[in-house]
Amino acid sequence: MSAIESTIPTIGQTLNYLYIIAQIKFMSTRSKLNNVMGLEIQTAHNTKGIKITNLDRITVDYEKFVLEDQWYKILIPCMKNHILDIIVHGESIAHYINSGITSNKGYELWIHGDLSQHFARVSRQIAQDDLMRFKDLEKKYLITESWNEKIEGDFVPTSVRNFFARGDGPNWYHKDDVVSLPYLEYKGPAVDTNIDLDEDLQFSDTKFYGQGKCKSLKPNPNLPTMPVSEIKNQGLRSAMEQFGFTDMLQMQYVELMPNSSLPVHMDDWTYDSGRNFMKGPVQLYFVLSGDTKNIKFKFKDVGLLNVDKPIFINNQKFVHSLVYTGDTPRGVLLAYGNRKS
Repeated sequence: MSAIESTIPTIGQTLNYLYIIAQIKFMSTRSKLNNVMGLEIQTAHNTKGIKITNLDRITVDYEKFVLEDQWYKILIPCMKNHILDIIVHGESIAHYINSGITSNKGYELWIHGDLSQHFARVSRQIAQDDLMRFKDLEKKYLITESWNEKIEGDFVPTSVRNFFARGDGPNWYHKDDVVSLPYLEYKGPAVDTNIDLDEDLQFSDTKFYGQGKCKSLKPNPNLPTMPVSEIKNQGLRSAMEQFGFTDMLQMQYVELMPNSSLPVHMDDWTYDSGRNFMKGPVQLYFVLSGDTKNIKFKFKDVGLLNVDKPIFINNQKFVHSLVYTGDTPRGVLLAYGNRKS
């Protein structure tokens, strides 16, 4: 070996040298894994300001956090490309860091203290190509967050209270799989809520369970459909046209008294001939009266739905329940049928 050759490091020595330099560079900015803590977040700058929120919406600083077997939402006040790694109980989740989103406060992502649950959900719901490199997932996915919701009131059954109390954490629904979406928001102009329903909804639905009072267009959502033009009341006809309906399969008005609840259930149309009209987020949910801020409407694996504006819900694929605590009766118009795409 020549004198010159003896001064040239081998590849292994070079890589080891670069690794040592990198360790020195980031040693002051990375946290050391604490066996009790169970979570290590490595960033290119520092770990100050990291906030971790559990499903009870209790937020703690990263330095005081102890990881348990549940979902947590993490806010890291930096850009995503400044996050070097996240380690849970000694295991890296670097290949899942792209499941988060960028907000005006920093980078937000969810983790579970049991990585078997974390990996199972993320890999099942987010396409692998969307995890390989960072993308704006909100453009491709409807991202929902289900928290532990505390329900007060002796009128609420234990089953309903427990249903709301157990959050499901994050879920990602690909927008291309429309039939599997929990809901779609109505994007059109405001619709008048002052509608006379008595001309058209003359069937009293005695099968409706819970504390609801219901009247419908017909006993069951069976074929044939009815052209919107045949709706008698002009206000109701105009509203259905504004929502995009061309033919109606069913319309229902459901009223709940103050301090009422609906049981945990999932709408089932297995034996109705109109069931093909009810696949996906197609049922109009339009609040006509009552205080929407006192309506707690929860879908399992989704969380609370915002009913301040009309939405189209997937009520036959998602288990759900509702609690109403307003001072005046809540009235909601439900409708199925053909809609313009």
